[in-house]
Amino acid sequence: MRTSRLLAQYVCGLRADELRPESRDAALRCILDLLTAAAAGMREPVARAVRRTVRSQYGSGAAAIWFTGERTTECGAVFCNSAAAAALDLDDGFRLARGHPGAAVIPAAMTALADDQLQTGELLAAIVAGYEAGVRIAMARPSYAPSGAWSPFASIAAAGRIRRLSPEIVSQAFGIAAQCAPALPGLAGLMGSDVKEGIAWGAATGLTALYLAEEGFTGPEQIFDDSGLFAGERIVAGLGGSPMIEGTYFKPYACCRHIHAPLDAFLALLQRYSISAGDVDSVEVHTYAATFNLSNLPRPRTLIEAQYSVPFCLAICALRGPQALLPMEDSVLEDEAVRTFANRITLHCDPEIEAMFPSRSPARVVLDASGRRLESPVTEPRGDPTAPMSWDELREKFFVATRRALTRQRQLEVFDAVEQLREGKLVPLKAALE
Repeated sequence: MRTSRLLAQYVCGLRADELRPESRDAALRCILDLLTAAAAGMREPVARAVRRTVRSQYGSGAAAIWFTGERTTECGAVFCNSAAAAALDLDDGFRLARGHPGAAVIPAAMTALADDQLQTGELLAAIVAGYEAGVRIAMARPSYAPSGAWSPFASIAAAGRIRRLSPEIVSQAFGIAAQCAPALPGLAGLMGSDVKEGIAWGAATGLTALYLAEEGFTGPEQIFDDSGLFAGERIVAGLGGSPMIEGTYFKPYACCRHIHAPLDAFLALLQRYSISAGDVDSVEVHTYAATFNLSNLPRPRTLIEAQYSVPFCLAICALRGPQALLPMEDSVLEDEAVRTFANRITLHCDPEIEAMFPSRSPARVVLDASGRRLESPVTEPRGDPTAPMSWDELREKFFVATRRALTRQRQLEVFDAVEQLREGKLVPLKAALE
């Protein structure tokens, strides 16, 4: 049987009443974290531009554009909500996929919230299915690709499962999307443009592929078995075991994941030795080679460029504290003290750390401060499964990250709605996302 059909059978056959407790908990954590990213990102220029385009080009419908009171078609809503979630680089990720599944999966699954018959278990099962398909296909590619190249498969699985479509339709949609997904250059997502990794385009493409497959449109269903394009055996190896969603990482800072381990190592040194920014003469960041694909500008022109600069983000933390990265504000771009501190920071490729990547993404930091040379241990980024963020930490992230986007009352309503999903109550979430 073709790989796409085997994966589609898993997706369509995933039963809500058979989800592991760990998977249900992971799905709830992913929902809270993705709504954090989307609410914080909805005011960003990229999210506003997408909403204006959707209003004029996608038309009206029953699907909510989150936190705006507006509605549009399902595909338009996925485009808007995914774009907002990816805008600040605050959305979740999966280490071996080297990308971000949640910004595609959860908007696609939540298009079904307009259905009054939807049950919480079905929503969670669809989210688990979406992460499974997206991550597995990402890991099966022969080389790195930005998330938008595989986010269509994640949105297909989530929407296909929640709509109870057949494996035949889902499999055909996989084939269609494989030829229609954003064909981004490998490092396109790291250049600091509004396109980011093309996640929103991919998610909308996946949903469109699913609609086409429902209408009888066909694609190259055998494409996952082409060894030049995918390692099909990786897609199905261990399928049905512990779901991939349980390996999701969460981000405490609104910047590229490659920057997180340097931040955590740097902040730990400051705290351990009671160092202030004024004491620091220079900073060395020892990391893996992929970090050098970032722009790493000490004087970024935009907040998006800043999200991809190790020196600038470390400088912000040193001078303004870590909450200044949750998320960054425009004022940091003109802060001459931040720019000056960023110029004291150098990056170094460490062969030992390079050997750990991509299954791990640690870093080591060395400071010269007041005549002392201080070195951190090799540090894993906070939020990885090996150093997870607790529910209370995700709650704190939500309230801090959305403090300028939502009123306090709205924050309480959204958080309470997510907590009520544990009790099987979906109505509060529908109301909270209006």
